[in-house]
Amino acid sequence: MKSYDWIIVGGGVAGVSVAEILTREGHKVALIEKNKKLASVATREFHEWVHTGSLYTLVKDQMKTLKYILGSLDDLLEFYSCYKNMNLIPTENGLKINQNKNGWFNENFINFKYRLKNRKFLLNWIYSVSRSIALIEGIRNHDWLRRRAGIIESVTSKYYFPIIKNFFRLILSNQKFLKLKSTDFTTNSRYLLKDLLSNSIKNGLEVFTENELINFESKNGKIQARCKKGQIISDKIVLCVGGSIEKFTKIKIKKTLAPIAVVKNVPVETESFVELDYFKKKCINIITKGSTYGMIGGISLSNQEEVEDYFDYMINEHKKANPSIEILEKYVGVKNEIISKGESRNYIFHINQELGKENVWSIIPGKFTLAFSIAPEFYRLVYKKNPRKFFDTSDNENDTNFIDETVWGEIQNKS
Repeated sequence: MKSYDWIIVGGGVAGVSVAEILTREGHKVALIEKNKKLASVATREFHEWVHTGSLYTLVKDQMKTLKYILGSLDDLLEFYSCYKNMNLIPTENGLKINQNKNGWFNENFINFKYRLKNRKFLLNWIYSVSRSIALIEGIRNHDWLRRRAGIIESVTSKYYFPIIKNFFRLILSNQKFLKLKSTDFTTNSRYLLKDLLSNSIKNGLEVFTENELINFESKNGKIQARCKKGQIISDKIVLCVGGSIEKFTKIKIKKTLAPIAVVKNVPVETESFVELDYFKKKCINIITKGSTYGMIGGISLSNQEEVEDYFDYMINEHKKANPSIEILEKYVGVKNEIISKGESRNYIFHINQELGKENVWSIIPGKFTLAFSIAPEFYRLVYKKNPRKFFDTSDNENDTNFIDETVWGEIQNKS
């Protein structure tokens, strides 16, 4: 029976990115996925929104999420720039996108619309918006060539005066919304994932789809994984299976539900935007998807009973602005998070080593953007060194049939 250095369980963005890092470094890796294709669950359901930290300037978590996101962008620029389609360019004054046919990222920037009408008496909201605007401007003008973004001193050191200035500007404004083009943008996730997978296969990755993990044990320093299609042996295993981690570990997962709809007849001039409000359930967004298609959503909910009411609200709000839009399909994406005591949400990634088992690891990915830190950080934790930064890449199209289409892409093709 063939033995591997690693078994990766789960073929979402976490599993694919970890497979790429490990095979980049010459490890023999088996990637097993229970579905017919990779990237077929959460990685295919969500908006393809690349977070640069802008949205999390409103989160009250001592900037922890903002630091993680900015640090992930540092890792993206440092460890993935060998890929010819990685088209995000660092400059002394922010990030630039070199738009090209198969580029990983798009110049589809997401506009923030902070609600002001009937909210000015909520002084903590006005302060939060003032602070958010100042921080976003810091991110926008950050020197990516010299400063480590995850530390963020360069973002925060000069933003106190702008907060005060923004505060009085908002109080005196007569606008319904304050509009700001954020630093966030969209990704072509399938180009990105196919490039990572193609390079992994070139470096020896073996992919086993429709092969669900049933159980595993660590015995005599080896992992014996019993799967639907037989047993696989390895030195180590990493579980990248989202909420199913509870089946194999003692980790507890909180699931939140994200109502999402794919729409068409979106006016071509419509820009991607998110409406932000002090009252969470008033938030909505749309991510445009080329021509006249888009994905609409907004918030994540804890209770299934709230889902249909929120669907009705967000669809009605979008139809007020664009009466001609047509709902092609509604569905609910599931987000898996590890929540600490006192937290309601936790957006960061988590890499865990099973207590007493040096060869058993698990990963919860958080946001798609964080994949660029998940893999390098995982490698650092295991091997106590950085992965290589310079290497030859593959663009073999024959290796990419393993990757599933996005939900919106599949629906668009049907329509």
